[in-house]
Amino acid sequence: MTSLLVRGKVHTFDASRPVATNLLLRDGVVHEIETSAEEADEVIELDTNEIVQPGWRDDHLHLLSTLATHCSIDVSNATSLADLLDLLRSSSAGENGWMRAWGYEPSLLREKRHPTKLELDQVTRGIPTVVHDRSGHVAVVNSVAAEILEIHDYPDGILVERQDLLSRVPRLELADLKQTAGNLFKDWKRMGLVAITDATHTNDRASIDILAEIAEECDGPRITAMVGADRLDGMQFGETYKGIRIGHAKVMPDLDGKEDLSWLVNQAHASGFPVAVHVMDIDMLDDTLHALESSPPPALTLDRLEHCSLAMPEQLDRLAQLDASVCTQPSFLTRRLDKYLEDLSPVEQAWLWPLSSLVERSIKVTLSSDSPVVPVDPDEWIHVATARPLRNQEAVSDFEARAMTVVSPLVPGLPADSLIRATSSGYKTLDARK
Repeated sequence: MTSLLVRGKVHTFDASRPVATNLLLRDGVVHEIETSAEEADEVIELDTNEIVQPGWRDDHLHLLSTLATHCSIDVSNATSLADLLDLLRSSSAGENGWMRAWGYEPSLLREKRHPTKLELDQVTRGIPTVVHDRSGHVAVVNSVAAEILEIHDYPDGILVERQDLLSRVPRLELADLKQTAGNLFKDWKRMGLVAITDATHTNDRASIDILAEIAEECDGPRITAMVGADRLDGMQFGETYKGIRIGHAKVMPDLDGKEDLSWLVNQAHASGFPVAVHVMDIDMLDDTLHALESSPPPALTLDRLEHCSLAMPEQLDRLAQLDASVCTQPSFLTRRLDKYLEDLSPVEQAWLWPLSSLVERSIKVTLSSDSPVVPVDPDEWIHVATARPLRNQEAVSDFEARAMTVVSPLVPGLPADSLIRATSSGYKTLDARK
């Protein structure tokens, strides 16, 4: 049995004892907080400017999409369609002969719309091309790509939530994804990130196999992966599959209304999964609340709402009665502020991205990026949550924001690799040497 004693300031994020002066670990897990032990196999004396705490968790991102964006043409800074098309005109195909681009936000383009298939044709020189918007829910293909993919029903080439069609696009090489992941994980480690939740609604066993291969070769955060509610394939909630923890059943509401939300929720619950429902507006929140009220989750589990970006007070009251949690993204308030100011009424702005209203109702909240839509940056989420640029009555305290971001409160049994040392210059792993 090996032991490690840490002496110095320890932030636990446990409301009953938020600060401790030492910590004892045995065999790689937290054994005792505020221990009486004076000796151990190894002792770490923290500097006065250092704090040991649980690391950060990004509780909602899309890892494969994030890696893919780093292997694509970045058009996120385009302010007009002309800018976007110029970037494509000066680019070339990737190794598999396709041109991929990502990152434009139609509401931030001068024309306030998506590019069209014919516009892409004018600059892509016969190279099959797919361009994804920043949300990941919309993609535009040129004529060559449409022909190869046998897409004939979309004359403008604009595909909304058609991952079934886009799945025919040749995959990026796994070796490229691994190389990108290795570099990205190093950046995340410097941010103090120790765990992530992949919330992709198209995740299935094949997707998780890819995540597992990446995780096995790259020194990255612990990964929990949600599974599409229609793709559970015999998997079990909470099991570890090839090193990946299986999370909630992700429910993406059907924009065409062909699938009944209540049925999807009930089926996932019947399979032993709590659900995580994508909720971005008041109407969808109402439908989701109705579905959750009609079907309780399996015992000892909590359903989740992803985003919950717009909510009326009476809807939050109903949510509190359900004992469901919310995973939200404060950074949208800064990165889409102009859009919100232009598109939403003052009343709607008051209901936008609630935080303190959730805390006041004792609703559990976690923070996240929704990467690649917004970059992974826990310090940014904490800052925006405490100093909101819009309707700051929804701001929370620094302690509350950080507690929403840590992987877990510091309790016995927490793995040592979930702990970080916070210094004035950044973060490093607990066992890092100077």
